[in-house]
Amino acid sequence: MKRLNRMVVISVLSEALLSACGGGGANGTGDAAGESNAGVDNATPVDHALSARARARAGPLVMPLEVMSASSGQVVSATLRIPAGASAKVLTMQVNNLSFDGKGSVQINGGNWIALTNASVTVLGNAKLYGGIGGGYDTISLNVPVSGAVNGTNTISFRFNGTDGVSSGYRVLSFNLLDSAGNKLIAASSFAQDDPATWTAPLPGASDIATGQQLWQSAQLIESPLNAGHQLRAHCMDCHSVSGSDLFKFNYSNNSIVVRSQFHGLSATQGQQIASYIRSLKNQLPMPGANCRPWNPPYQPGPGLDAAPVSDWTCGAGLGAVSENDLDTLAAIFPNGVVDRTLVATKGQINLREIPIGLQLPDWNHWVPRVHPKDAWGDYFTNSNLNKEYAGEGSGNGTYNMRTQLAQGGVNYTQGRTGNIFNDLYYWGVEFGERFAPPNQGTSGSYTIAQQENLYGTAQWQLMKSWELAQDYSLEQNCPTAWVNLQHAPKPEKRGWCNYWRFVFNVSPHILNFPSANSMFGSEVAQYVKANQWYYLQVLLNPGSGAHLVHMPVDWQYAYGLMKDLAQSSGRPEPIRNFLYVLKGAQEMDNGIGVANVNQGWTIRDSSPLDVWSGGQNGVWKGTSVATEQAVVNAFLANWLDTTTSFNLGNWQREGQANTVSGEITCGWSIRSLCALDYVHGMPSGGTIENFPTWTWNQVPLMRGEGIDNTQLNRLLTWLNAAYPSGNYLSLRQN
Repeated sequence: MKRLNRMVVISVLSEALLSACGGGGANGTGDAAGESNAGVDNATPVDHALSARARARAGPLVMPLEVMSASSGQVVSATLRIPAGASAKVLTMQVNNLSFDGKGSVQINGGNWIALTNASVTVLGNAKLYGGIGGGYDTISLNVPVSGAVNGTNTISFRFNGTDGVSSGYRVLSFNLLDSAGNKLIAASSFAQDDPATWTAPLPGASDIATGQQLWQSAQLIESPLNAGHQLRAHCMDCHSVSGSDLFKFNYSNNSIVVRSQFHGLSATQGQQIASYIRSLKNQLPMPGANCRPWNPPYQPGPGLDAAPVSDWTCGAGLGAVSENDLDTLAAIFPNGVVDRTLVATKGQINLREIPIGLQLPDWNHWVPRVHPKDAWGDYFTNSNLNKEYAGEGSGNGTYNMRTQLAQGGVNYTQGRTGNIFNDLYYWGVEFGERFAPPNQGTSGSYTIAQQENLYGTAQWQLMKSWELAQDYSLEQNCPTAWVNLQHAPKPEKRGWCNYWRFVFNVSPHILNFPSANSMFGSEVAQYVKANQWYYLQVLLNPGSGAHLVHMPVDWQYAYGLMKDLAQSSGRPEPIRNFLYVLKGAQEMDNGIGVANVNQGWTIRDSSPLDVWSGGQNGVWKGTSVATEQAVVNAFLANWLDTTTSFNLGNWQREGQANTVSGEITCGWSIRSLCALDYVHGMPSGGTIENFPTWTWNQVPLMRGEGIDNTQLNRLLTWLNAAYPSGNYLSLRQN
């Protein structure tokens, strides 16, 4: 880490102390606590003027605190009057983007600095299981043992210790001092949340705004202060949305924009010009909703999202919707207890967008590519169809680009009435998923960390640009209509993304075949968190609208397997999120097509009740009451059997018959059709015995042992005996 050679200090005082000094109200310019321009490399007269204004302002401490600078350390100090401060034993904090050990430090009243590391703090909740500081969660809560607070006026300081070449700081979203009993010592009235609606452009003149737009589009950038000699080929608009609407949408502050501009080699004035351009977008775009902040994970599910404008759906339900307890999700599915299994019928369509989960999704910083493909692959990317089919750039032979198609086609194109937006998006997706092979990408399965960063950045770039297109051309509200018009989808979502390509799913490090033992995410558990986050986001944004095609737009089995991997590496199973995923997959496949075409219709492989059971108390249900396990598994099993037994066995596709799925010549785990009629459980086929008939034979006795409904298990065995008459499944029946 670069040695700190300069330090910027911003003082922020609370209402309790400032009220004695008089002072005025907030001036709406976003300086002082939340939006100052003091995040520069050295203290200037501007910084001192800002500190003077801070001392003149009355009111609560404005949160969050942005502890940011281009490279060197910055200190943000908050001075508050705390009557019982001497009893403080712990500083508790919620922090966004504390992305590596030692990135930040805290100090009480000028005492020793305490570095924030996994060894020196207690990370709270599931974030600790997922790697703590630098782990899978972008926002974490933690407790720091402290001393030195006094009764009366106290100064609490937060320091950014320096960049790792990627980050330019962190945000303190909330903090308090606790006594030995855990009581908060700072009154809630001492804090207030910054209001982005009051922000104004630091340089509001038309000339500065125009210059800011030009800089956004074409300014020469450097990689970071640690590698200032490396000039980037990418510009701001390449990694972000082309207009900068993402910074406006997620309410990135003037200060954060200025600091990041300096991080990439621009001046403070140039950063202010870019920030002024971003502020000017309010004249073109709807004002973002309350949850539109950099730390709130995009599309985080929660109640009421569908009632809000579709333009705010991207901002999600906020960090407050992330539960620490997987069972909270069950209460959202069954508000009156698991008594009505029709709520989870396979013919239904559960709205996952409004059901909170116990998994924090990535924040916007972690949607934006760390490495742009122009800088990863050079001319190979610039002249690829992956690039050409996005915006027409380069010498690729692609015959269309998505921005032109959408701009010229209008609503009729986006809703599938003219042209074929599905085909165009699909083949743009194929350019990365199947055809992109740069000469220096490395060896699949054993990529170096640098190679992982390059590939991950490219997948993120395509996702980012997919998001850009969705926002710029209102796809999230038009795609449901396109699903019906182009694919005759029987279960269109109220809002969502278009086409079969898996733009979200394919960002997963699992799909990219990254080695978990040498992960760019720092640990195996953090890599599994990332895989789970992107997989779940795919289902939230585009599960298929009941028109799935084999493994598009979701490969359901991959998701089930990665949930198990995360549970094993973290020690935290999520039986209800797992159940939700299997349920949604089953509902996608119970779409009216039936079993004569299991590529698009009902298949036991991806809708299996064994994936809901998943080992019971020795598997995904470990730590959950047996009664809850029984209620959920019984409900799904009964519904699954209602659907499965409704089809004539003679209509199923089956291995070895004329109507078999192409390529399914053995009975393995990946088979979507039925095994051969004479198959007997435990009999090797293609070198494996891993298949549905064998799994079921082995698991039914265990399921019965944990109290799964015997009537439903007998129904399952009766159906299996009819499907595989040589298997003697009736011998497992019990009355």
